[in-house]
Amino acid sequence: MHPALLIDEILQLIFDFILEVGKPSLCCATRTSKAWKDPALDRIWRRLPSAVPLLSLLPGFSMEGGDIVRFSVPVHWVDTYWIYLQRLGSIIDGVAFTNFHSYAIRVKYIVHRHRILTDSENILAPLFQQMYNLESARIKGRASGDVALRMTLAPRLRALALHVGYTKSNSPSMATMHSMLSLLKGCPLEQLSVRGHSSECLHIPLGSITTLRSLSLHLSSLTEHSLMTVSTLPLLVDFDVHADRLSYDYLSPAISRTCHNPFFPALEKLKIRAQPALAALILQQLPRNKLCSVHIDAIGPCPPSSFADLFDAVSTLPLYEFTVEQTISFDELEDVPTDKFFTLDHLRSLSKLPLRRLILDSSLPPDLADPDIEEITKWWPLLERLELGARIALEYVEATWKPRISLQSLPTLAKGCKHLKHLVIILDIDSLVPYVGLNPTSYASHPLTSLTLCSRSCPDVPWLSTLLSILFPSLVDVSPGSVCECDASWVDLRAAVVDVPRDGP
Repeated sequence: MHPALLIDEILQLIFDFILEVGKPSLCCATRTSKAWKDPALDRIWRRLPSAVPLLSLLPGFSMEGGDIVRFSVPVHWVDTYWIYLQRLGSIIDGVAFTNFHSYAIRVKYIVHRHRILTDSENILAPLFQQMYNLESARIKGRASGDVALRMTLAPRLRALALHVGYTKSNSPSMATMHSMLSLLKGCPLEQLSVRGHSSECLHIPLGSITTLRSLSLHLSSLTEHSLMTVSTLPLLVDFDVHADRLSYDYLSPAISRTCHNPFFPALEKLKIRAQPALAALILQQLPRNKLCSVHIDAIGPCPPSSFADLFDAVSTLPLYEFTVEQTISFDELEDVPTDKFFTLDHLRSLSKLPLRRLILDSSLPPDLADPDIEEITKWWPLLERLELGARIALEYVEATWKPRISLQSLPTLAKGCKHLKHLVIILDIDSLVPYVGLNPTSYASHPLTSLTLCSRSCPDVPWLSTLLSILFPSLVDVSPGSVCECDASWVDLRAAVVDVPRDGP
C-alpha cells in the first residue's frame, strides 16, 4: 500500500468522496486493512436513515410488521444488569453489547421511524446513553416514545426534530414529555422543530433552552403563553411558527404586560402563519435593527386591504427578503371584496426597503401594468428573486381576465434589475416586442437562470426564444406557470432557449 494512503488527511478526503458514491465501497474498505477500518466505519455509521441497523445489534430485537421494533429482554440481563454497568462486555452476550457500543459512538445523525416497544426500558436506557457523539436527530410519528427520546437526547445533541403527527393516536404521552423535560436540560440544543397535534408538547420548557438559535413550532394547540415564553430566548435568530390558533385579543394584552421584557431580541428570520393583523402585531414589537427576512403565510379571508397594517410594520424593518403567501377562495365569502387583486399602491409602503427577494405568492394574480414594473425596478434594483403571483394564479380568475403586463416588461426588468436570478411573472405574451433595437452586449452578463412565464396563450417559439436569449443569456430554464393546452410549445421553447445563438438575431 502506498504510504500516502496512510496519511489521515488524505484518507479522510478519499472516504468522503467514496461516501458520496455509496456505502458498499466503504464496506469493502473496512475489510481492506486495519488502518482503513475505523475511518470507513465512521462514515458508514455517521448518518442512519433508521435506528433499526443499530437496534438489531442487541439481543431480544425483533420486527413486528414494518413499523414496530420490539425488545424481549432475556432474564439473565436483569440478573447481571449492575455488573454490566460496571464493566461493559463482562457478562453473557458481552460481544453484542461491545458491538453496539462500538457502532453507537460513531452515529452523529439518526432518524427514528419505528415505534419501539419494550417492557424493560430501565435496562435499555443506559445502553442508549452511549450515543454521546449524536449531534442531530429526527423522530417521526409513532416513533415519538420514551425509548426513542432517551436514545436521542445525547450530551452533544445540537438539532432535534420531533414530528408527532396530526392524529390523536400519534400524540406522545404526558410521560414521554416529562422524560423530555428532564433530558433536555443536559442538551445544548441549537435547533429544535416540534410539529403535530399534541397539547403535551407545550410542556417542553422552551424558555429554559437558552442555547436555541433556530426554532420551528407547527403545533395545532399553540397558546399565547407559549409564544411569549419563547420570545425571551436570547440567541434565537430563526423562528418558524404556526400561529393560526392565536387570538389577537388575547395576545395584545399579553405583550403589553411584558413590555419591559426582551421580545425576540436576536431574531433575524421570521416565518409565521397567522392572520395579517396578528402578524402585524408581532412585527410591531420586534427590534428594528435585526430582522432581515420575513415570510407571512396569511390565513382567513384576507383581501389585499387587510395587509395595510402589516406592510406598514414591515416598512420599518431593514428587510432583504419578504414573502407573502395569500390563499383565499372568494367563493366561500358572502361579500366578495372589490379589491381582490394586489396593486402597486398596496406595495408602495415597502418601496424604501433594500429588498433582494420579493415573493408575492397570491392565489389571484396581482393587477400590475408595464409602468408598474418599471416602478418596481426603481424601488428594488438589487432584486435577485422576484415572484409576482402564484404559478397557478390564472386558474383562479375568470377566463376573460387578461394580464396588463406585456412582454415589454422583460427588457425593463433586464435593464433595471441587473442582479435578478429567478423570475416568476404573469403576463400577456401575445403582444410581441420588437427586438431589432436591443443590443445583446447590454445584457451579456445578466445572471437570470430561471424564468416562469404565466400565460394562457401559446408562445411564439422562434420569436420568444430569440428575445429571451438576448435579454437573459444565462437562462437555463423556462416554464409556464401551470399545465395548459400549449404544453408542447413550452417544451419546444425550453429546448430552444438553450440552442439559440447568444449573439442575437
